Amino acid sequence: MIPAPRKLHHARQRQQLIISWQNGQEHHFNYRELRAACRCATCRANQVRGHLVLINADLQLEKLNNLGQGLQLIFSDGHERGIYPWQYLFELGNHLATPV
Repeated sequence: MIPAPRKLHHARQRQQLIISWQNGQEHHFNYRELRAACRCATCRANQVRGHLVLINADLQLEKLNNLGQGLQLIFSDGHERGIYPWQYLFELGNHLATPV
């Protein structure tokens, strides 16, 4: 199990969430990557059915809620049901984002 990150930085001007992990890795996620990686029941059902969810280029991350074991991300398209556990974000960062 991955521990909570050392630091979270919401870089609004760059439209990125930057996570600094306890092991020294840092991942930079753009908002669209995070929105596309949502694992809520609705998004998973869309994926299973093969439905493509279009994400606007101007998508914003409105709010971050730290839930202790991960983050709830609230996006400007109204999507707020996704919970992103630390382990999932760490693994996602290793696949999508460039470690610095």
